[in-house]
Amino acid sequence: MDTTSRCLVCGTDSLEGVVSLTPTPPANAIASTPEAARAQERYPLDLVRCAMCGLVQLVDVVPRSVLFADYRYATGAAPALVEHCRALAARVTDRLELDAGAKVLEIGSNDGTQLSFFAERGMTVLGVDPAVELGTYAQERGVPTLTTHFGVETVEKILSEIGPVDAILGSNVLAHVNDVNGVLRAIRLLLKPGGRAVIEVAHVLPMAQHGIFEFVYHEHLSYFSLHVLAQAAAANGLAVFDAELIPAQGGSLRCWLGRDDEARPSTAEFDRILRAEVDAGVPDGSFLDGFADRVNRVCTTLNDVLAGLSKVGGRICGYGASARAVTLLSQAGVGGQIAWIVDDNPRKVGKFTPGDGIPIVSSERLTADAADYCVLFAWNFESSIRARSAAFTASGGAFVVPFPELSIR
Repeated sequence: MDTTSRCLVCGTDSLEGVVSLTPTPPANAIASTPEAARAQERYPLDLVRCAMCGLVQLVDVVPRSVLFADYRYATGAAPALVEHCRALAARVTDRLELDAGAKVLEIGSNDGTQLSFFAERGMTVLGVDPAVELGTYAQERGVPTLTTHFGVETVEKILSEIGPVDAILGSNVLAHVNDVNGVLRAIRLLLKPGGRAVIEVAHVLPMAQHGIFEFVYHEHLSYFSLHVLAQAAAANGLAVFDAELIPAQGGSLRCWLGRDDEARPSTAEFDRILRAEVDAGVPDGSFLDGFADRVNRVCTTLNDVLAGLSKVGGRICGYGASARAVTLLSQAGVGGQIAWIVDDNPRKVGKFTPGDGIPIVSSERLTADAADYCVLFAWNFESSIRARSAAFTASGGAFVVPFPELSIR
């Protein structure tokens, strides 16, 4: 593991502490036995902010080879995420007026779910993702994929494969890289004149406002505001032409980037988001005041609720063996009260959660077993999960939402 004293965007050493979370194992390092899960190495989770450019980031950088050696997160396993990808493909196609001759590249293409919706429209697609197993699966379903990290060193290979591209997609991937500038420069080199990159990132403002700390794990090195992303883009020959707020991940930014030699006036929504960040104290960092206290309140409340349910004999399970669940379990210290966790991803079923070693079972068990309460770790997909789990609540089961103020029924 490496420790950085410099900002991942502007390179200065003006890093100020925000909060130190409980060390965890790599959050997607699903184990084959509970003993192996509990024996996994734990790494620090120290969150800092750059006083110069405002980027919020981790200090400790776990090698990407460790994080992605056996990566089991699959886009296609989450029905709500599949629908998100379908809707995004339609929006990008319409807004950019892409036709069957368009070329679309995705950074962090995972199992090819997103690109498959462009391929269905007859477009030329190419994915780039370092997870070999998922890349192989994507290839088998007809989505060409380079199993490598994306950056300036891959530009020549991509140009030889499909040439300059009309659209580049990157959903929740910019946070994963320790060379943010290299990724942005590569995007600039690959875009055709008039081409656009559509980048989605978790928005650091609602994360801080609501204490959504469980999105902090080692894969996510950076946590972006529109202010920081726009500055980083400008430093690498790009301009953010538009931005919008979307509900994904508890609050995300979708930014539309193009080459800076095609710059045009920003949109009203772009300006509105920037003003909201200013009003909240994003530029000077004051929006992070009290973040550690909010984290502690979330953990204390969850601890108290689960302890009370256990005391009266309630049997508690969980829904969503996600990376964010690992952070929440570690920080709140409630893993011993969770009997098992259901998950929609068959690649995780039969395995055990990192750190706590909680069994991961198929989602059918939610109604087949006699659990009384289910902690909704995948609360960002609450509406979809509740719709598919009506039998659980109809039989008297109840969901426990870690962030009830964000509950979407």
